[in-house]
Amino acid sequence: MSTAPAIHIENLSKTFGRGRKRVEAVRNLSLDVHSGQVYGFLGPNGAGKTTTIRMLLDLIRPTQGSAYVYGQHVRREHQVLRRVGALVEGATFYGFLSARRNLEVFARTGDRYDPRRINALLEQVGLAGRAEQRVKGYSTGMKQRLGLAAALLHDPDLLILDEPTNGLDPEGMHEIRLFIRRLADEQGKTIFLSSHLLGEIEQVCDRVAIINMGEIVREGAVATLLEGQAHLRVEAMPLERAAEVLRAQWPISTNGTWLTVQARREEIPQVVRRLVEQGVDVYQVATQRQTLEEYFLTVVQEAVRHD
Repeated sequence: MSTAPAIHIENLSKTFGRGRKRVEAVRNLSLDVHSGQVYGFLGPNGAGKTTTIRMLLDLIRPTQGSAYVYGQHVRREHQVLRRVGALVEGATFYGFLSARRNLEVFARTGDRYDPRRINALLEQVGLAGRAEQRVKGYSTGMKQRLGLAAALLHDPDLLILDEPTNGLDPEGMHEIRLFIRRLADEQGKTIFLSSHLLGEIEQVCDRVAIINMGEIVREGAVATLLEGQAHLRVEAMPLERAAEVLRAQWPISTNGTWLTVQARREEIPQVVRRLVEQGVDVYQVATQRQTLEEYFLTVVQEAVRHD
């Protein structure tokens, strides 16, 4: 049995345009996604996430580098993509047909028609009660749900989702998050998930890569990336002087009442000591574990400063 990663990307690059209009959308990107993982692919708008996904699905040709799915090169061994289901840049359907009829058309086109599976998927994505409604009357969130059902029609081993909760309300996002987690935990599927909703990603993903300006700037298990990252919330007077003292070494922010200092846990005594030595009165100190969203913003800001 093959032990190849579900996804292996090796030195992948994509350049659009020439001369002054030349844009490096993806630069020497490499990563592995192992079977059974929910893998988050994070980055600001324009970071290269969708371009990477389109190369992975052989929808556009890379300038250099290679992409493999289950050990097979996606361009040379295109049949491997039959093991992949995808929802990329929103879902497109026949608006004059119902949700059920759209899924039936897609299933018959792929020679995988099974009415029981269509019914089950409509139920699982929360569209069973609207299955006979024409899709042209669907909201963006409902179309995303239908797109997820369409991606799962042929029971793929690997699911690639680009912003799957776009347009959903908080309850809908929660439902889809639980659904994605069950696909991995109960059905053994691998999910490659691109999203900007970092709170959701933190709760559903095993591992993440942060991409900025076409390059991966951090990669690892969510728990490992956040381990040791702490918020030091400091109530001190005068607050402006405290900010001035700390800003040279640590990223800080303030809400006018206290400072938030991005510091490693082992640096906390040093932060407090520096304030006291500079004549700043410290009234209260509290530590909090950094969220993935806060970690992401810190990493992207550092990448921009060092670029």
